[in-house]
Amino acid sequence: MFRRSYHPIVLTIIGLALLGIGVQMFTNTSAFFTQVFVTIGIVALLIFVIKTFIMPKLMRRHGGFGQAQGGSPQWQQTKKKKSSSFSTKKKENRKAISRPLIKRQSDVKLTVIEGKKNKKKSRALF
Repeated sequence: MFRRSYHPIVLTIIGLALLGIGVQMFTNTSAFFTQVFVTIGIVALLIFVIKTFIMPKLMRRHGGFGQAQGGSPQWQQTKKKKSSSFSTKKKENRKAISRPLIKRQSDVKLTVIEGKKNKKKSRALF
């Protein structure tokens, strides 16, 4: 479909890598397979460590952003039941307690600086 063109340096590096792998495979077969198995083992170990230790810590830090909201119908029914009973209790508590609203004052003291606001400096043009 689409023909992707690569930079000649990238093609040269890939070609030399394939040539080196081919030469090593035919000249020193046992060392080649040992190297392949060690590489596969290291990659598998890294994937295991990332999935078991690093990803759970990252997911806990972000909360539940990755989880689907809504889920199963059972979860929605329990959510509706809990939210309706909780909201009525909350409304009753609000009606019972009526406190006067206290207006917060800011601690920042702002002053107005007098002077000409539109005064422009003369600048030399280069």
